[in-house]
Amino acid sequence: MNRLVLLGVCLIGVVSAYPRPQAPGPLQIPGAEGYGKQDGYFQYINVPAPKTYEWGYRRGNDQHNREEYLSQKDHTFKAKLKWADAYDGHGEHYYDYNHVQKYEEPAYVEPVPSYAPAKPAYSPPSYS
Repeated sequence: MNRLVLLGVCLIGVVSAYPRPQAPGPLQIPGAEGYGKQDGYFQYINVPAPKTYEWGYRRGNDQHNREEYLSQKDHTFKAKLKWADAYDGHGEHYYDYNHVQKYEEPAYVEPVPSYAPAKPAYSPPSYS
């Protein structure tokens, strides 16, 4: 009888551990409903492997917008920043750093003092 009860309890535990579909809760991801609307504005991040990532966004509207993109793969870093507004203001910055060699800290050398001790302006009194 005890084996039958133990088997029943284990069977209920295993069945209750299986995933079940659930109704979506009230918490929604911000901006998820606007993804893929082809309006030209986006936000994303991608981390496919260690020491590798991509991150970027384009936000704003037709009057004023900003776009930023960063990526890193091992020792290579790339960044792009662009902005524009309705008053013909615009700008772009591009950075591309490639650090292949390992950096070695230079050996510390004690600096030579650039001053000399002050010489007394008077001679010490003599007591005779």
